[in-house]
Amino acid sequence: MRYLVVVLVVTAGIARADDRAPVTLEQALAAAAKAPAARIGGYEVAAAEASATAASAWPNPSLRIGTNRLTARLVAGATLPLPIFGTVGAARRVAEAEAQVVRAESELAQRDLRHRVVVAWIGLARARDDLVAQGVAARQAADLEAIARGRLSAGTGADVDVTVASAARIRADVAVAAAQRSEDAASADLAGLLGWDPGRPLRAEGLPVVGPGGELAALRGRLAVHPERAATERRIAVADASIEQAEVQRWPALALEGELDYDDVSITEGRTAWDRTDAHVGVSLDLPVFARIGDRTRAAQATAHAQRTRLAAIEAELDGKLHAAYRRWQAAAEQLTALERDVIPAHEKAAALSMQAYREGARDLSSALVAERDLATARAELSDTRAAAALAFAELALASGEDVHAR
Repeated sequence: MRYLVVVLVVTAGIARADDRAPVTLEQALAAAAKAPAARIGGYEVAAAEASATAASAWPNPSLRIGTNRLTARLVAGATLPLPIFGTVGAARRVAEAEAQVVRAESELAQRDLRHRVVVAWIGLARARDDLVAQGVAARQAADLEAIARGRLSAGTGADVDVTVASAARIRADVAVAAAQRSEDAASADLAGLLGWDPGRPLRAEGLPVVGPGGELAALRGRLAVHPERAATERRIAVADASIEQAEVQRWPALALEGELDYDDVSITEGRTAWDRTDAHVGVSLDLPVFARIGDRTRAAQATAHAQRTRLAAIEAELDGKLHAAYRRWQAAAEQLTALERDVIPAHEKAAALSMQAYREGARDLSSALVAERDLATARAELSDTRAAAALAFAELALASGEDVHAR
């Protein structure tokens, strides 16, 4: 009864495979542009641009109204700040530079999202390859079981061969069921990144991209325009603008002041209220005596030095990551080529010959089982190596600063 349940689960899983919605890498990347995570950057950039526009505003004017018991019945005054020493321009330049940083970080986030989508799609493709390989192994195990039962019925086999073949077939069926569950999990991972229904089953359509990666020297030339390097350069621009903003604060803040004293009873010459009205106009200076502008300037300069030092560190780190990613991709691509060209054909030939020999009674069951298991192991290794090569290629594109896409 337990074996029957396993067989029914495997059969149902394989039947659902055709019901899965196919998704290619190109479709996944196109959907990534509309994913919920992809829309965050647009709002952040819009907020930063609005902040840059708001930074060019002048200081707010002030209005005051009062009265006196012995002099003017109404006192109205206004103060209009005049930022004529470049403080508004400096603030605007800082905000614009910060908006550029937000834009660069948004591009990095979009690039990271596309990379994660590629990784998730490769995981789905790997699960599909593993399911196909396990399905082939299960069918071959079923064939061996049928041969063993036929030989037993013909009087040329033994009960132990049927038992061993049945156990191998059940083991293969369980592996198919596990591979089916793995594909379900990989499907949910990809759907979650794209904002799709995770309950909707997906299957990867097409082969993952494993190359070509190009020459290392050409890839190193792209590091000069790497998105991470560009983002750091924009942070340096913010630090330089902050130095300028700190330096212009050394100048006093100028404001134009005016006051109207209406119906001032202390003025005895006037007959009417307007005759007893006086006006005052003046200029005020806000002196930054205790503002510690020097400390602020030194802090801004230290920040700029830190950003330039960070740029040098990032350049060295990017170069190291590129070399490492290139070597990993080389190793995975060479291993994949060897498996496809030499290993898998040899195992397929050995398995076919072993089964034919067992069918004809020239070899025992154990030799056929060993050959089939070796073939299943080699196919699983091929699936893992193809996925590893695709992941290594995606990492190489990321390390070289190239946008992640489906070639």
